[in-house]
Amino acid sequence: MMLPLMPAFLNVAALAARRRCPSSNRFKQYLSSARMALTSGTNGEENGNQHRFNEMEHRNWEQGYEAYDQGFGPLTRQTIPTLLSNADFPPTAGGSDEDGTIRLLDVATGPGFVLSTAIDVIQSTDDDNKPLYNLTGLDITQNFLTLASQRIDAQIIQPQQKQQSLHQINVDFVEGSAESLPFSENTFDSIVCNFGILHFFNPSLFLRESYRVLRPGGKVSFSAWAPPTRTEGFNIALGSITEAGNPNVEGLP
Repeated sequence: MMLPLMPAFLNVAALAARRRCPSSNRFKQYLSSARMALTSGTNGEENGNQHRFNEMEHRNWEQGYEAYDQGFGPLTRQTIPTLLSNADFPPTAGGSDEDGTIRLLDVATGPGFVLSTAIDVIQSTDDDNKPLYNLTGLDITQNFLTLASQRIDAQIIQPQQKQQSLHQINVDFVEGSAESLPFSENTFDSIVCNFGILHFFNPSLFLRESYRVLRPGGKVSFSAWAPPTRTEGFNIALGSITEAGNPNVEGLP
C-alpha cells in the first residue's frame, strides 16, 4: 500500500549558503552543537562505533538496493524538485567556472533518482548558452552506483536516438563516504542529499565536508524523515516490529 505523502511527514530541504567569507559563525555554531550531540565517550569508542555502524550500512544497502529502488523510491522522489530548487539548481547566476560549467553533487545517490530529475530539469531549461553540466553521484555501495549508472545511461541515450538538441551533460559516479568527501575545496555549485543524512554516523561531518567542497555562494540542501510520531509509514512499521519482530539490528553499535 502506498501511503500519501504529507508535509508533516518530512523535514525537507534544510540548507546553508556558503558566503564569500571563509566561514559563517552561525554555520560553525550549528556544526559544533551537532557534533557535541552526536559524539560521546572516548575517541576509541567513537571510532569503533563508527566503523561498526558504517559496516552495517554498507552491508544492508548492498543487499537491499533493489527493494529500495522499487519500494521507497516512488515515495522519496516526491521531495526532489524542492530539494533541487533549494540548492539553487540550476544556479540562477550560472556556474562558477570561467567557462560557465555548473557542478552538482548528489550525496547518497542511491538508485540515481535525484540525478535523473536533475537531467529532466536541465533538458527542460531554455538556455541559449547551453552551459556544460557536470553531475556527480556519490554512494558507499557499488550496487547502488551500478543501478544509478544504468538508469542515467538509458535516460541520456533516449533523446540522442531521437536526434534532439541536447544540453551538454557529463555524469560520473564515485564510491565514497559522505563524512569524508573525496573532492577538492570549492568544487561544486550545489550539493544535495535526499534522505541520506540519517544514514550517516556523524551528520555534522557531512555538513562540514559539504561546506568545504562548496564554492562561494553555493548551497547544500537535504531532506530527512520527521520523527516516527509524525511519520505514519514509519509508525506502522516500528509498531509492527515491536509487536511481532526483533528490534535489534545486527551490527548496530
